[in-house]
Amino acid sequence: MTDTGLPPGWEVRHSNSKNLPYYFHPETKESRWEPPSGTDPDRLKVYMGQYHSSAGIRPSSQAASANGANGFHEGKIRAAHLLVKHRDSRRPASWREANITRTKDEAMNTILAHESRIRSGGASLGDLAVTESDCSSARKRGDL
Repeated sequence: MTDTGLPPGWEVRHSNSKNLPYYFHPETKESRWEPPSGTDPDRLKVYMGQYHSSAGIRPSSQAASANGANGFHEGKIRAAHLLVKHRDSRRPASWREANITRTKDEAMNTILAHESRIRSGGASLGDLAVTESDCSSARKRGDL
């Protein structure tokens, strides 16, 4: 079985209504959007990046030709982001970490480091968002 980093008994499932993964404990029937206490955030991050991201999903060439050469509908705007929370955030928890303890300055330094990697071409925003964003949009490469 694949190592999710979740405590014993917990598993990752997929919500059909929200099209997002969630955490479920079959014995207790408890479900939640945030990882349960005792989760190893580093192992969960790797698991989610491998099995619950849209990194491999790209518009098909048929859909691209139907929507225009670039695969997008005219008159529409798309937005993506990478969220790095800090301990003074409104809700200092995320799918990656049950309790976020970094300071606002540490979060800003992390954001600036990500920006530098993106601008240098070392990574794309979508690639970083999958494993580094504290927002649930990480599963969609930061797509809002």
